[in-house]
Amino acid sequence: MPFINIRVLKGTLSEEKKKEMISRVTEIVAEIEARPASRENLQPHTWCVIEEIPFENWGIGGNPVTPEMLKAVLEGKA
Repeated sequence: MPFINIRVLKGTLSEEKKKEMISRVTEIVAEIEARPASRENLQPHTWCVIEEIPFENWGIGGNPVTPEMLKAVLEGKA
């Protein structure tokens, strides 16, 4: 049975987006893993966890990520 672990920066996803991410990622992983059978039997047994990591505990290129860096990426300015 699949176990999906998604890590995101804390506070970047609304509760609605988390629910959608859990639902859609679970569907796709179950569909791929169950092939050629249907995903319906595997989907109820597919685990999905979203871990929220504080900005100060997440780094890229040797530097801690900041909310401003994330905003620039989302706006296509980085």
